[in-house]
Amino acid sequence: MGTLGLDMERGLFLGIDFGTTNSVVSIYNFSEGEAQTIPIDGSNIFPTAIQFESDPEDENKLSRIFGVQAKEAAIIYPLSTVLSIKRYLGSDQKLTVNVDDKDYNFSPEQIAGEILGYLKQKADEYAQEEMGITGEFSGCVITVPANSTDKQKKMTKDAAVFAGFDPESIYLRLEPAASAISYAVNEEANKKVLVYDFGGGTFDACVLEIKTEEAGEPTISIISTYGDNDLGGNDIDKVIMDIVYEEFKKLTGEEIDLFDEDADDGVSKRQKKVALVRLQQAANQAKERLSQTKTTKVTLAPLIQEPKIVNINMEITREQFLTHKRVNALGDSQESYEKFRDKSVSDLIDETLTCVSRCLEAGGLTEGDIDEIFLVGGSSSVLYVGEKITERFNKEPFKSKISPALSISQGAAYYCNMIMMPTVRGPVVQERTIHPLGLEIAGRRFMEIVPAGLDIPKEGLTVDAPEPLMTNHDNVTSMAIVAYENTMPALDVDKNITVNREGMKRLAGTSLRGIPQGVRGQEKVKVIFHVGQDNMLRVMAKSLSTDGVVTELSVDELYE
Repeated sequence: MGTLGLDMERGLFLGIDFGTTNSVVSIYNFSEGEAQTIPIDGSNIFPTAIQFESDPEDENKLSRIFGVQAKEAAIIYPLSTVLSIKRYLGSDQKLTVNVDDKDYNFSPEQIAGEILGYLKQKADEYAQEEMGITGEFSGCVITVPANSTDKQKKMTKDAAVFAGFDPESIYLRLEPAASAISYAVNEEANKKVLVYDFGGGTFDACVLEIKTEEAGEPTISIISTYGDNDLGGNDIDKVIMDIVYEEFKKLTGEEIDLFDEDADDGVSKRQKKVALVRLQQAANQAKERLSQTKTTKVTLAPLIQEPKIVNINMEITREQFLTHKRVNALGDSQESYEKFRDKSVSDLIDETLTCVSRCLEAGGLTEGDIDEIFLVGGSSSVLYVGEKITERFNKEPFKSKISPALSISQGAAYYCNMIMMPTVRGPVVQERTIHPLGLEIAGRRFMEIVPAGLDIPKEGLTVDAPEPLMTNHDNVTSMAIVAYENTMPALDVDKNITVNREGMKRLAGTSLRGIPQGVRGQEKVKVIFHVGQDNMLRVMAKSLSTDGVVTELSVDELYE
């Protein structure tokens, strides 16, 4: 590949699919004219895991272990290992790890940043030693679920800064669009493509239109998207865990609760943690095997050793895998458990197809309008997924030359190519607003400000509210500014839409303070929406006072 330092216009960029369960990194190989996945620790698939331990040279410091070793270490050291960090991005929950009986607290973006930093370090080493590239990766393109919230995106960017990437060279791109690039570079045709993205922690359905002009590069436009940020392969694993846990309850006469650390049942907290990690990993492995075979064995011998030895040795059939209804909370919050109680794997897959239906509705499309279905994400390899897609669309999913697990990262690498070498032609993704955006106004009504389908230029899209907001009472000095996304505009039959209607998603809210006092309706507030190419939203609100006082506040400040 040679030295690229002098040829690059923006520096070296790394394409990253930062997943809940696994992550993949890729780079655009200029000598080959294609995206290339970089193996991390010898494998293209890198477990998104980190384990902390005491630094042997300084007891006041922690050292880190990443990837496969960390995932395996979780069985022995569950209190000092963090898995599935992506599910915490977007929350303010602190994560506590315990090392040598000492607690250490981290924010989700710190943990994510540690893992991204390791990926960067290993990619730097590989590029320099194996590909002959000088320099290091100063920038990155990180893919995010299509239905990510602004806060999730911002925390992802913060994690990338923590990892050592240049803050001005961090780009977020939607996972379905990245996977569509992987499809488009191999298929020269004008098509509408449904991307079915079933990852470890989220599900996204996205319809894209791919157009290829004669002797030109494909142009990709997003028509519609719909997903569930709390439905993923991890929830399928939980159904298998439930099957195994029912067997454990039979063997112990329901006298031991592995999920209650404070129960006086003779099992230590540490042994319960170890048992649960082993149970989770065994469930994940069983899911992968049942995607290929009709039966699999789960052996955990022993699962616990105190107060007595309990061995699990059972067989799970594919039919049982698909039809078993979950009955145990398995450590989930009450809200999460209520969502998945009495749900089988086939039920969960049917829920993904409900998302597909809403995605089609949002784009005003039917199954007959879809030319190709592109399966993405590890959980899409479950055979039942392909069967249901074939039944629904009367066509089999596209047989990609690229592994579903690698397609998103390689699509991100094509984005990197366009950033690194903007004078070089490549697939063009026409970023557009996906759903209508607006504000909550009096009466809990929704005022649309940014319509769906608007092209987003490189500098971003700025849209003023059609009319200013007015104070509703005398002498108020603040006003609530709450932004919403209408994910199901197809349901709208009139303009009198309320924000508590199905499909309305609250994005962020804050208060504009410092409005000069006056009689009701005297003071007016101008609201401006700015949407970047990464579909991140900034909302600015200004009070238009007669005495010249102007107050401005960005919703982004909520996250500081």
